[in-house]
Amino acid sequence: MSSEKRRELIISDRTRWFAVITGFVAAVAGAFAGGLFLVMPIPLILGAVIQPRLPRSGRALICAGALWLTFWVFDIGVFTVLETRRFGVLDLLVVVVVLLVSLCDLAIVIEEVKIRRGSLI
Repeated sequence: MSSEKRRELIISDRTRWFAVITGFVAAVAGAFAGGLFLVMPIPLILGAVIQPRLPRSGRALICAGALWLTFWVFDIGVFTVLETRRFGVLDLLVVVVVLLVSLCDLAIVIEEVKIRRGSLI
């Protein structure tokens, strides 16, 4: 694959860093929820790290990791906040993670649309 074509498939640094930060914040929040939730953001972080070296595999891992993390954050996080009677620090952390994951998903979708539009032209 040519270097120019390869560069077109790479997600922007800003979005990749945003994915890494989102993954780490979700992991920290997951540490409070229990050990299993600590590993949920690993595919997203790993995909963002390897994406410049392996563009297609990295993109696939970022997208799959974002879907995986979104499922767990919304499934567990939203219902946890809805079931609590009082609003504490942990609930605030869950709300922050839900918003962060939502914004990260939006950024990934925008990058994917840009990449796919660029490959069609």
